[in-house]
Amino acid sequence: MPLIKITPPPGIKKNGTDYSNPNSWIDGNLVRFENGFLKNIGGWRKLKETPLDGSPIGAYAYRTNEPGDVLAVGTREKVYVLYRNQWYNITPVGFQSDIGNSPLGFGAHIYGQEDYGDARSTSGLLFNTQPFAFTNFGELLLFVSGSDGKVYQWSPQNGGNYATPDTVATQVTNSPTNASGVLVTNERHVLCFGAANNPRKISWSSRETLTDWTPTATNSAGDLEVVTGGEVLGGVKYGTDVIVFTDVGINKVYYTGAPFIYGIQEAGQNCRAASMRTVVNAGDFICWMGDNSFYLYNGRVQKIPSDVHDFVFDNINYQYRRAATGGHNQLFSEVWWFFPSGESTVPNKYVIWNYKEQHWSIGELDRSFWIDQGVFDYPISGDSTGLIYEHETNTLQGSHNIGTAKPFCKTGAIEIGNGDRLMQVNQIIPDGDAKSLLGYKIKFKGRQTPLGAETDFGSFTFEADGYQDCRFTSRQVNFEVEGDIDQDFEVGVVRLDARQRGRR
Repeated sequence: MPLIKITPPPGIKKNGTDYSNPNSWIDGNLVRFENGFLKNIGGWRKLKETPLDGSPIGAYAYRTNEPGDVLAVGTREKVYVLYRNQWYNITPVGFQSDIGNSPLGFGAHIYGQEDYGDARSTSGLLFNTQPFAFTNFGELLLFVSGSDGKVYQWSPQNGGNYATPDTVATQVTNSPTNASGVLVTNERHVLCFGAANNPRKISWSSRETLTDWTPTATNSAGDLEVVTGGEVLGGVKYGTDVIVFTDVGINKVYYTGAPFIYGIQEAGQNCRAASMRTVVNAGDFICWMGDNSFYLYNGRVQKIPSDVHDFVFDNINYQYRRAATGGHNQLFSEVWWFFPSGESTVPNKYVIWNYKEQHWSIGELDRSFWIDQGVFDYPISGDSTGLIYEHETNTLQGSHNIGTAKPFCKTGAIEIGNGDRLMQVNQIIPDGDAKSLLGYKIKFKGRQTPLGAETDFGSFTFEADGYQDCRFTSRQVNFEVEGDIDQDFEVGVVRLDARQRGRR
């Protein structure tokens, strides 16, 4: 008989039950799919040996005029920059941190749960961690934290000396207060969201200035309000426009020139982001995690079909959904989203959307932000403990806090026999280069009937010659690929040399 191909198509499917996804990958961790191959993700290493104070909730990277790239990280307590391989605590004097933001309270959950008069162990109040918004105005770092609302600046040079950067960030003179975000437009206006105690308001400075915010006949400062209901959460640049997110949907802010400078129009309804932290600019499009779907904007809003919808939205800790975050991994054409699952209050699981090949992967990692490579050589992330990492650096060997985790991916039921005929499997033949074959093993289980008892057929490793003899009989099988953390691997088509046996 010809060899039987049993490898499912790329991507993990987690919607419905495992048995409703036959001939598919149904679970995994620390793996990705690329060009049809199952592979391990890259490892990570600490960028800073000791943790920052507080859980990171935002980051930004940019390049200065002089050699000395800047990484800015905002935590729930402080603000830091990495500049010329040195970390600086630049937390402004009087900065209002997010550390006291807790959803626990009295009587805010389902009636009748827990004891009357006691504070709830969990509450119906939304955890509302206020993210940081970072941007740069030339060499100047600008940032706003939603918990503080003031616009701050930091310079990599003090008095023209790049060797002595500012030791602390300072408030931008005359800038709006109670802001939820900030960015610099293509026209060199500084834009603030939700300023001056008006959550619907968008204000901008006069062109090429930081301190001129009051509109006059001789400047280009101004303001407007979003055209839909709800408060402004923040915004991102997309092409020549700024896409503004509210707690209802999105608006598009566009340049008009004098006398109004900017205009605004609705761009999408009922598509709010779970948080601004989940909004990812992938260049050709913007995408984000909503309350119950993933969305994409490329001129119009559309839902992203997802094979892992149930894995995310049936398990997310809804009260803490604003702790979710996302990032772009352009090297692999991926968008990553991290979210708190079950009773976790910090992101502990992730999904990967490969937008080039249109498939998904899943796994478990504690990550609270992600920024793409570009300014720095590797993607950079942080975890809830305050540690900062470089990703995709090597194999998984030595990755901090990996513990006993190994990359794996398992399938649902795969039929290898027709009708009531059993198949005797005599040999397993995976493809791949000789080195890769040494980096993983395959575990097989099978059933004689769809609802019959499952039999463990063993674990099989491979030599450089590319096959492994075996002997087991079944009508359907599922298998799991388990990789070693000290070696990269890839798995393409797995084939079985099998012969038909009698009826079961």
